[in-house]
Amino acid sequence: MLRKTLTAAVVAGSVLMLTACSSGGSGSGGGGGGKTTISFAFWGSNDESATLKAMVAAFQQAHPDITVQENWIQGNYEQKLQTAIAGGAAPTVAQISDTSLPSFARAFRPVDVNGGAYYSPAVAKGGAYDGTNYAVPFVAKSKVMAIDKSMFTAAGVPLPSGTTPMSPQDFVAAAKKLTKGPKVFGSAPLWFDGWLIAEGGTYFTPDGTKCAMGDPTGVLTAQVVGAAAQPGGFAPTQGQAQGQDMVQWLATGKIAMMPDFGPWNIAKIAALDPAKFDIVPMPGKGEPMEIDGLGVSKTASDAQVAAAKTFTTFMSSDPAAQNQLASAKSALGVPVIQGSVDAFKAAAPKVNLQAFVDAVQNAVPTPHVKNYVAISSQLSNLWDTRTAIGSGHEDPAVVMPQIQATCQKMLDDAGK
Repeated sequence: MLRKTLTAAVVAGSVLMLTACSSGGSGSGGGGGGKTTISFAFWGSNDESATLKAMVAAFQQAHPDITVQENWIQGNYEQKLQTAIAGGAAPTVAQISDTSLPSFARAFRPVDVNGGAYYSPAVAKGGAYDGTNYAVPFVAKSKVMAIDKSMFTAAGVPLPSGTTPMSPQDFVAAAKKLTKGPKVFGSAPLWFDGWLIAEGGTYFTPDGTKCAMGDPTGVLTAQVVGAAAQPGGFAPTQGQAQGQDMVQWLATGKIAMMPDFGPWNIAKIAALDPAKFDIVPMPGKGEPMEIDGLGVSKTASDAQVAAAKTFTTFMSSDPAAQNQLASAKSALGVPVIQGSVDAFKAAAPKVNLQAFVDAVQNAVPTPHVKNYVAISSQLSNLWDTRTAIGSGHEDPAVVMPQIQATCQKMLDDAGK
């Protein structure tokens, strides 16, 4: 989702937009005749929005006594949501990512989550903060790696397994062999936050109270990510990659591997020749997985709370909703219930979509940290400007421990 600073005019406009369908304004008799009206705020691209709207339509067909007013927020979602909540215009139900949940938990009421409904322990914990569930998980966004098999064959490099992850060391060795001159690369640019997990490191300790990216694994990760994108490295430089679609680079033979491949790209790879392209697990320990949940406003009326419970249960555990999370045309993410996995894989039957499901199953839960977005954004700016991860030239062995200290101060100030 986009997180750019809002102007005063945009903020004011977002409050008016949300007020029109706020939980306080719709009441319990929004449709008359015993009907209940609730509002649902969500973000996403055109395709992602279409998926969510189709899920809502399936819900309303199954529950005609509940009217759902859709509020698609196209940009600056969290800022607009925070403004609406502060202005007393909170939507009845709001989509929220697990990394942002700590900043919104006070605005949501505790919800019932049936952990046994999910096939992944990480998903079951995705809506919890400080031991209380504040959101009902309904979609997982795991990461895999897309590959051009023909480039491996031409270079004499063994194909990665479709089930067993490559080690980070084997990935780097393969990427170097697959790089051919200044215009054909073994890999797309690596993402520090993701590659840190792949290397076995962590951004924060599991309890979310300590920063850890400055330890030896964090230093190694910064060195690998920085060296990969330097002239002569195995990935495009920052300038070469700026504004470029890496899936298109994969399709045209400019890169052999694309780590950090999300489910929203399923339609793109499904359109490519399955004899040449496929997806495999992310190397090493994988990458962070986003889990999106549905939070219910504290200001909702009793009737709306009851309707919201029916809605969130449907979205998170009914195949009529979960089966629509992916198609050959678009994908929002990976289903969180086992009963919809086959429908998910049917969206692109010639592609190894099981790799996405395995990544959900094996994911390590992301620690819940208050002000995560603000903290991670500031830290990214630091290593981008100081090390070869971005435009800098300083030694990661010196910089990363300093950034960790900055992170720790921000974390302590946030009052986890």
